[in-house]
Amino acid sequence: MPLLSSVFGGGVGYVPPLLQSYFTTTFWEPIIAGGVRIVLILVAGLVVLRLIKRATNRWIEGVQELEARDPRRQRATTLGNLLQSMAEYVVWPIVAIMVLSEVGLDVGALLATAGVAGLAIGFGAQTLVKDVIGGIFLLFDDIIHVGDLVNIGSTTGTVEEIGVRLVKVRKFDGELVMIPAGEIRTFGNRSVNWARVVVPVGLSYDQDVDAVLPVINEVAQAWASENEDILLEEAPQVQGLLDFGDSSVTARVVVQVTPGEQFAAERELRMRLKRAFDERGVEIPFPQRTVHVLEDASGPARTPESSATDASASAPDPTD
Repeated sequence: MPLLSSVFGGGVGYVPPLLQSYFTTTFWEPIIAGGVRIVLILVAGLVVLRLIKRATNRWIEGVQELEARDPRRQRATTLGNLLQSMAEYVVWPIVAIMVLSEVGLDVGALLATAGVAGLAIGFGAQTLVKDVIGGIFLLFDDIIHVGDLVNIGSTTGTVEEIGVRLVKVRKFDGELVMIPAGEIRTFGNRSVNWARVVVPVGLSYDQDVDAVLPVINEVAQAWASENEDILLEEAPQVQGLLDFGDSSVTARVVVQVTPGEQFAAERELRMRLKRAFDERGVEIPFPQRTVHVLEDASGPARTPESSATDASASAPDPTD
């Protein structure tokens, strides 16, 4: 105590006014209140994230019983994870700004700086932002799914994965093509609702069309009776002559089937038609040309006899 007295220049029990202020409720009340508000802000941020995570997890768990390629399961899984990530990127910056405001920093200047930095980043990452927005709209529009056969630009293949930024398409030769979602403007989907089997059949000009068309119809109806599970129409249609080609006239067989079954159906129909044509002597046309030879006007007309004489004269003598 004498030491305290000598240091502070007072008697025993003397406390300087500066230290006295530290032991008053007026000094500690704002600090305690500010600390409580900061804790409440942090707790509120954690609660909000926990609620969002629980809601999205319930959404994802509700579709886990569906098949892995079911569009609803894919959409719920992708969007659920996306919402959780976006919530963290949104909630924590807000919490940080509120905490800094409680500490006494100038939040307005900080927000202005962050706005300028965000604008610069936005200009630099506009392609990435466009891809993410495009991927989100693809998922919400529900127009493309894993397993669909699609045409995107010059790429034709099966969709293997749909992400927020990329769509992965597997081509027939095994190549996996990564397509940014923001670049998908126009594409075709061959796996929506129904597909059509289209089998053109070339017929020779010498064939009796009235006799061949019933053969095609018979083959098509026999195939349909064995594949009723994939048919979406009652029966195939054998359309009449559609085109006069250089070497053939073209008929066509068409029928609606379940998406994805059209290619195997076309191969099977072609095989059956080939066998039926072979059995009944129906000729499959091949390219034919008629060549007209013009004679030289300056010389005498050539006949088969004169051609044979010229050929024998030009032949070498075997005795030489």
